[in-house]
Amino acid sequence: MSTPAAVSSLPFTPIIARPLPHTVVPFANETVASYTDRLAAANQTKARLLRAPSRWLGCSLNELELLRILSDQPRTSLAWALPELRCHAPDIAPVPKKLGVTTRFACRRCVAQSGSTMPITVHVATHFENVCIKHNLWIGTGITTHRHQLDLTTVPQVVRAQIALNRLVRRHGEPFMTECYRHCDRLWTNLDKRGLVRSDAEELLDRLCEIDVPDVRYRLGSFDRRRQASRYPQVVKFTAMIASRTLRRIARGSSEDAEREVPDEFARRFPLDYRPRSITGPWMRDALATLAKRMDAYARLLKLSETGELPLSLLP
Repeated sequence: MSTPAAVSSLPFTPIIARPLPHTVVPFANETVASYTDRLAAANQTKARLLRAPSRWLGCSLNELELLRILSDQPRTSLAWALPELRCHAPDIAPVPKKLGVTTRFACRRCVAQSGSTMPITVHVATHFENVCIKHNLWIGTGITTHRHQLDLTTVPQVVRAQIALNRLVRRHGEPFMTECYRHCDRLWTNLDKRGLVRSDAEELLDRLCEIDVPDVRYRLGSFDRRRQASRYPQVVKFTAMIASRTLRRIARGSSEDAEREVPDEFARRFPLDYRPRSITGPWMRDALATLAKRMDAYARLLKLSETGELPLSLLP
C-alpha cells in the first residue's frame, strides 16, 4: 500500500471530482472534447485532468455525472447540449441514432454571442449544413479553422442557396435529401472538373477573392473554401432539379425517355460553357439519367420503409 510520502512524490496531484471555481455554459450540439477544453481553460487547468479527475483512486462516474459535478451545470442542460452524453440520460433527451456525419467549428459569431472566447467544435448532422444564415458565414466544406470562415456579404446567392436547401429538406425529408445531395455533389464535381458549368461559379469566386485579375482563381485548389462556397448555389440548384417529383417521374419511365429528357432539362437550367466533345456528351447524358433513376428508386424505398414494408436496415 502506498504511503503518504509516496503519494506526495507523484508527478501530479490527484484531483477529487468537485465543482470547479468557474463554470462554462455548454453550446448546442457541442462535442464533449470541445466542452472539456473550454472548461479546463476557464479554470486554468489541463483537459486531461478533467477527463480522469482521479487517476490514482479511479473514478466510477460516467461522463455526464462527472461533467455535472465539475461544471456545476444541470444534467438537463448538459444532456441536451452535448449529444454524446445522452446515452447516460435517455430520460432527459432522446439518444441520437448517430452523432452526425462530421464535426466542425461552430459559427464564430454565434460563439461570440454565447460569450465564449474559444472556438467551439460541434456535431453536424449532414454535409450540406454549410452556411450560418443568421450571420452570413460559410462554415462548411474547406474550413480548417474558425478564423477562415468566409463572410458571404458580397455573395448573397450562397446564403439563399442554403435557405432553399433547408426548404427542400422540409419538403422531402432529411434522409432523402442527405442521399440526394451526396450524389449530386459528387456528379457536379465531375462536371466541374471538365469545365462544363463554371461561368456562374467563377463570377462568385472573383467576388469572394476580392481580386481584379481573374487568373488568380486558377491557383486555388478544388477544395479551397472560396471555391467550395462559389459552387454551392449551383450544387443546390442541381440537387433541387434531381429531387423534383417531375424529374423523378420522367426517370421512372423508359431508359430512352430518361436519357433524352433528363439531359434536356439539365441543359435548360444550366447553360453549358461549351459543347461537350464526342466522349463527354454521352457520358454526361448517361450520368444524369442514371442519377435521376437512382434517386427515384431511393425515394420509393424510403416510402416503403416508412410504411413498414421494408426494414430501414435494407436501405442502400
